[in-house]
Amino acid sequence: MTGIDDELTRGKRERWWRSAFLIVATVYVSLLLIALLVRVLGGFTQILLIVFIAWLLAFVLAPLVGLIVDRRWMPRGVAIGVVYAATLLGSGFLLFYAVSSVGASMGEMAADFPSTRERIENTLRGWEGAISFGRFAPDFVGLYRDVEATGARLAVSALGDVPAVTFAVLGGLVLVTILSLYMLADSARILAKLNRVVPTRYADHVEILERTVAKAFGGFLRAQVILAAVQTALTIVVVVVAGLPYAFLIVAASALAMLIPFFGPPLALVPPIVATAIFTPQWLLVVAPLLLVVQTVLVNYLQPRLMREALGMHPLLVLIGLLVGAQVAGLWGALFGIPILAVLNVFFNYAVNLRTIEETPAVEVEEVLDEVRRESPDATPEEVVAIAADRLEEEHVEEAAAEVAKAAADGTTQDLREAAGDLRAAAGEQRAAASEIGSSASDLRGAADRLGKHRPDEDT
Repeated sequence: MTGIDDELTRGKRERWWRSAFLIVATVYVSLLLIALLVRVLGGFTQILLIVFIAWLLAFVLAPLVGLIVDRRWMPRGVAIGVVYAATLLGSGFLLFYAVSSVGASMGEMAADFPSTRERIENTLRGWEGAISFGRFAPDFVGLYRDVEATGARLAVSALGDVPAVTFAVLGGLVLVTILSLYMLADSARILAKLNRVVPTRYADHVEILERTVAKAFGGFLRAQVILAAVQTALTIVVVVVAGLPYAFLIVAASALAMLIPFFGPPLALVPPIVATAIFTPQWLLVVAPLLLVVQTVLVNYLQPRLMREALGMHPLLVLIGLLVGAQVAGLWGALFGIPILAVLNVFFNYAVNLRTIEETPAVEVEEVLDEVRRESPDATPEEVVAIAADRLEEEHVEEAAAEVAKAAADGTTQDLREAAGDLRAAAGEQRAAASEIGSSASDLRGAADRLGKHRPDEDT
């Protein structure tokens, strides 16, 4: 039976890899088509981005509005106004605080730049002396000066674009606010119109799409915010304990880097560790291991759990979604390509499970579906289909294994019968040979007796 089990396991593994390949190929082709559509639309990309951000803002604020309305604290219209007013006031305060803190840090950095530059170069010279041997002599100081010159040129060129960029950002924020306000206020009417456009036979698919989008984007944003909050708290502790300057810049850079999926955690370590190495090197042996240990726990324990609960995807698919999203839509694609891939993954699995169910007799399918609904009354349609497909596949595997075992048993019985016949034939041949040997022995004894009788006569 071990060979049979191995064969079944191998077949199941091959089906899994084939499904994974189909998922990746489907998603890749879909994203390529999306990228082609984006290039064709050209100038509409900015508008689509504004609409997407507006929808995302409405999506984030919708649960809070729903909570206020469900508690009957105020009507829906008033609740939307209060939530948006609080959001705008809070965002304005954070923006003002961030701008003022960045300005103060930049002014302090400019005033202290000569001494800071000397400190950085001294630190780099120490690193050069520590790792130089023989002909290997890295020039970290020269590399730093090249980076500094390049950064200065980029900063000068960027300063000329500040007015235009500021105007564009403010205009985009106004449009995002207005669009998201309308989306949230008329969400029921908008969804009703969209549902009327879709044919009735696809109503279940629309329901699955709405629920999957909410789960994927909500879970993804929640996971990233939790990781960024943990990294922010840890960086604040490091900055306060080590007494690092430019605290706001270090904490903000680390937190923003943590929001980037997959590649964000290692990037988030750079600001606090580099700042510690430059300004308080005596704390480096404490800060660096602490950050590395916590980051290892975040990346290997907390992040996979959050992503699995939010998206239900293998880490390989998460990485593929990040890379393809970045290739298609740049930074925004890198940030939100993963939840989009999660939605496509749910629909692909749903289609695969439906195909498995369609290959089974209708009576058996209805029995399994009814059993799953009784056991899991709160399960969504796609979850019911997935559970039923798994059970049907297990039953098919068990039936196939039973048939193989029966065939093996029948084959074994036939082999035993043939072997018994061969043994009986061999026994018959042995008996015939024994009879022949007995006859030969009798003949030999008769010949010996006759010889014995003739010898006395000859002697006489």
